[in-house]
Amino acid sequence: MTPVITQGVGDRERYRNRGCDTGTLLMQWGRMDFRLLTFGDLRLVDGTGSIVPFPEKGLLSICFLLTSPSPQKTRAELAEFLWGDIPLDKALANLRQTLSRVKNRQDELGVALLLIEQATVSINVQAFTTDLALLNAVSQTNPHTALDGLLQLGRWDFLARTEVIGGQARMWLHAQRDRIKTQILTTLRDAIAAISEDADATIIKEAALRLFEAHPEDEAVYQLLSETYAGEPQLESARHIFESRRKYKWGELPVAPDPQTLSVARRLFERQRSVAPQLRQEASPQLEIVPPAPRGPPKLALLPPVNLALGHQAAVVLASALMEDITVGLCVLKTVTMVAPYTAEKIALDSDRIATLERYGISYILDTKLSFDGDAYGLFAQLIYVGNDEVVWAERFSMDAHTLPRQHREIAQRIVATAASHIERNEFSRDYFERNPEAYHQYLLGQRYLKNLGLPDIRRARKAFQAALKENPYFSPALSGIARTYHMEWLVTARGDSQLLKQVEEEAGKAIAAGQDLAAGYREFAAAKLYQNDFDESLKAFDLAETISPHHADVIADYANTLVHASQPAEGLNKIESAIKLNPLSPDLYFWTAAGASYHLEQYEDAMNYIDRMADPAPAARLAAATAAMAGDTRKARALVRKVKETYPDFEIDTWLSIVPIREQWQRDHYREGLRRAGF
Repeated sequence: MTPVITQGVGDRERYRNRGCDTGTLLMQWGRMDFRLLTFGDLRLVDGTGSIVPFPEKGLLSICFLLTSPSPQKTRAELAEFLWGDIPLDKALANLRQTLSRVKNRQDELGVALLLIEQATVSINVQAFTTDLALLNAVSQTNPHTALDGLLQLGRWDFLARTEVIGGQARMWLHAQRDRIKTQILTTLRDAIAAISEDADATIIKEAALRLFEAHPEDEAVYQLLSETYAGEPQLESARHIFESRRKYKWGELPVAPDPQTLSVARRLFERQRSVAPQLRQEASPQLEIVPPAPRGPPKLALLPPVNLALGHQAAVVLASALMEDITVGLCVLKTVTMVAPYTAEKIALDSDRIATLERYGISYILDTKLSFDGDAYGLFAQLIYVGNDEVVWAERFSMDAHTLPRQHREIAQRIVATAASHIERNEFSRDYFERNPEAYHQYLLGQRYLKNLGLPDIRRARKAFQAALKENPYFSPALSGIARTYHMEWLVTARGDSQLLKQVEEEAGKAIAAGQDLAAGYREFAAAKLYQNDFDESLKAFDLAETISPHHADVIADYANTLVHASQPAEGLNKIESAIKLNPLSPDLYFWTAAGASYHLEQYEDAMNYIDRMADPAPAARLAAATAAMAGDTRKARALVRKVKETYPDFEIDTWLSIVPIREQWQRDHYREGLRRAGF
């Protein structure tokens, strides 16, 4: 799954508005005095191609501003980007020194690339050109011409050896690399689709190899290379590139890859090209690799709705018939194995559904529910991966009685098409999860422990994730799982332990480096930023995580929590309600978030109802006490205060409010008033 990155739209529009087509831009390259080159080494060159010395942090700042929606940043924003791991006052001091060096160098060159003001820094786009502009300009041409233009960039590895500091900068760099890779990959695919049989494929072949050089670890790039060079000797060169580049790629991770991991990756690459695998020659004794057993197509069960009462039996029967019809449609596919409708109905009625699904090796279910608003029926369908309850896809359909006979086939075809495509795409990424069965088993065990908010279960989950990393030390889901355990421990212990937040950010950074197209790392990075009171950065990271996994209920729930803390409770409540719809049997954290949003909207009865839906409301006892007090239920508020004091005898309002991230003062005052009225 490749994330859709929105950064860079602003500069793309600026260049488009200036009317620069590819040919015009290439001519400008030869005339302008300075060019910023970002692919390969970050460098500034003059009109002759000679490197012009310039402070590296200054060039990195230009890159950051070019790819931001606005070409201007405050000094604080720029300092946090360049030195994200140190206190802001020290970062600002570093920035002052850097900008002083930049200004001196610009005075020597007689040009201002960066416009340095008292409070802000911006770029002077008229003073230089950049290879990023060419990347954006070629997107407006036909695919073959675009590839020709892209090849003139030389290399396609954005900021290949530039070091960045801090989670924000690392996330930005990975986002830009993903954006550029996606654009080039799309252009290459379009060019392959458009080329005629007798046309010269030289540019396409060179582009495929160039993309592989930049991203040898990317399976989509592997696949495209195999299509382009099928049966040709260049595949041997590609294998050598893989070997030469792997150390750099793995250098982004906190640990080196083990021989088994590299052999599995090489075997995947060679299998796609029908080349016999060859183990790497090592001076030390080789580890014998046992290929994983081939997996058959995943099993999919379409569960009929069983949630409405007897008075709606006709609608239930009709919906069950619809599920049977869809099952028949999916039986023609080779990417899934369908579970028969009779068994699917038994599973839908089974009180221990999860155990039954695991017993019969069913990987996916299409869970359905009927709704009735007094006028018409609706069908809610969600495709769920059984291993970790991940919602892959969800949609709501009309089941109006008057139009249903005509819509029956149309609805079935829509679900068949969308469900099948999502399973194919999900299974491609799922193969990454399941290459090491024991690591995956430990990961799922950790996920199950994390469904509870108690500290013992949180620490059991961490041990399970650590066990997964012993089997596979670069396994991104386990890295993000560890980050989440520190996040949850910070919440439950309520001590404001800054060290726990640092561990969240550190583990999230590792997870992002190991799995750039997985949402979990961005989600935990966003959580760390929230509790460090960096609301804007947290919201940006959650927006990216939601873009990667738009139906991931847990990501949406955490996004909602951040919106509430960022003093946007109405938006937070809308988002958490979306998460609850995707995950109706919600974990306690969903209801806790919804209660917090309702409290700050002064909907106290709704807030108490959400807390009452929690299986274990103890973690939300402070909020419950404040809610009861604001609703006028003093007796209940006092009882909850006593319960909190039993667990946290030293609890004080001001200390707690100094820990809880709240953006605006009105929200802080509102929470303080509720806690004070409760008796804290």
